[in-house]
Amino acid sequence: MLNEVKKRSFNTKKSSEKFTKIVSAAAKIFRIKGYKEATLEDIANEVGMLKGSLYYYISKKDDLLYEVVQRPLYEMTLNLKNIAESKSSPTEKLERALKNHVDSFEKYQSELFVWISIEWIHSDFGGEIADLGNEYDRLFRKIILEGVETNNFRNDLDPKLMVFAIFGIYNYMQRWYSTESHYSMDEIGKQFEKFVRQAVANLEK
Repeated sequence: MLNEVKKRSFNTKKSSEKFTKIVSAAAKIFRIKGYKEATLEDIANEVGMLKGSLYYYISKKDDLLYEVVQRPLYEMTLNLKNIAESKSSPTEKLERALKNHVDSFEKYQSELFVWISIEWIHSDFGGEIADLGNEYDRLFRKIILEGVETNNFRNDLDPKLMVFAIFGIYNYMQRWYSTESHYSMDEIGKQFEKFVRQAVANLEK
């Protein structure tokens, strides 16, 4: 799955600094105005270029929506795959997985807002993005399950429901977090990690 997304996304135009700026601008505009209301002209103005110049990089607005949602999700999933397949303990894997989620949110806040809003779901590539999200979910669940099976985590936990709960906590940051908040992302990450670790810890071990 990850190799398929990487192959589709790579070409010389998309690897350019200008294209990266265009995608970042699209993420910002999609978040502010919503995908349906946003126009290519809005995005071109944000980048400081003519609308017609965008067509050197894309053929339609959908192309930008794909890039906006797949870029952070692909990176998050690849990082999580490396964590899940490492030789670290389940507890260490969970810590790293949670940090990966927070770090990704800090780096791609607008992009992940667009992903969570699921405006992409009815697009031609909706199934591909959904599969990538499912892979992320599977890898996270694998870490929880490993912790349960090795007696590091409580055995009365349902890994599927636990992952849903974790995502609910972390993804809800999109609703309230602001750069003007007096909470730093580092502080939020440490507080949330402590909460999750206490929730899953096997106190009888």
